[in-house]
Amino acid sequence: MSKTSAGQKKNQGDRFKGYRLGVGLGLRRENSEDLVKYKPSEIDCLEAAPENYFGTGGKLYREFLELAEVYPIVFHGISTSVGSLKPLNRNYLKEVRAFVKDFSPAWFSDHLCYSSVMGAQFHDLLPLPFTEEAINHVVPRIQQIQDVLDLPFAIENISCYVHPGEPEMKEWEFVREVVERADCGLLLDVNNLYVNSVNFGFDVEEYLQHMPMERIMHIHVAGHRVMDDFLLDTHGENIIDPVWKILERVASLTSLPAVIVERDNNLPPLPDQLAEVRMARQIIENANAAGVSAVGGAK
Repeated sequence: MSKTSAGQKKNQGDRFKGYRLGVGLGLRRENSEDLVKYKPSEIDCLEAAPENYFGTGGKLYREFLELAEVYPIVFHGISTSVGSLKPLNRNYLKEVRAFVKDFSPAWFSDHLCYSSVMGAQFHDLLPLPFTEEAINHVVPRIQQIQDVLDLPFAIENISCYVHPGEPEMKEWEFVREVVERADCGLLLDVNNLYVNSVNFGFDVEEYLQHMPMERIMHIHVAGHRVMDDFLLDTHGENIIDPVWKILERVASLTSLPAVIVERDNNLPPLPDQLAEVRMARQIIENANAAGVSAVGGAK
C-alpha cells in the first residue's frame, strides 16, 4: 500500500542503518488536508501515530491512505507505556501489528517512559528513574515488543522536569544502557535533549559522545517555550538555533535513516512547516558535503 517497502532498504544486514527514508514531517489532523492537496516535494516521508487511525474511517482516514500511497510512513506510537508496572498491553501491540503491516514499515518507535497506571492511559509521558532497577524492568519489555510486532523497535528520549527519585546515573548512561541491553534502536529527539540539558544543567556534547550513534534510526526536531526559569517542551513552537545545532552535530557523527520535523500543536500554515523541513534538509546536505552520508532521499 505504501511506497516504503524493499526499495527504501539499502543494506539488509544492518538493522539500524539499513533504511534511508529521508527528511519528513509529522502527520497531524491539522495538516493532513493540505498535505493531500499539495503533496509537497520537500517531504520524503511522513510520521504517523497508528493509534490515531485505529477503528476509524471517514475523511481523516481516507487522507491518510492517500498520503501513504505517496510517502513512506514512519510509525511512532504513544501508548506502549514501556515503563509501566503493569504487563504490556498485548492487545494494543497486536492491533499495531495488524494496522501497520499493510504499509511495510521500516520500524516502530515509542517513548522511554510510562504513560499508563492501572490500565488508565495518560496524555503525558512520565519519566522513569535513572536506576538499574528501571533498566532491568524495561529491557525485557522492549524485547517483548519487538517480538510481538516482528519489527525493529526504537525508543525515544523524553523531556522531563523532575527526577522520580534519586538518579543512580546520568541520563545518557540510562538511555545507552537500555538500548544496548535491549538491542533496540534509538529515536533521538534533539529538542528533548536540549530542553533537558538546560533544565538539568548537563553538557550536550558529553551526552552525544556517550550515545551509541550506530543505533540511531530516527531523529525528531521540534520546538519549545522559554519560561521564566526553565524550558517547557511544547513541540508547538518554532525550532531555534541551538536545537538545529544539535541536529547538525549528530549529522556530523553518524548516518540518519530518518529526520522528522515534529509539531504537535499550534501548527503554522503548511509553507512554514515546510520551511523547517527545508532547514533540516540543508543541514543534512551540508553533512553529506562534509563526508557524512547523513540521510537518504535528499533532493
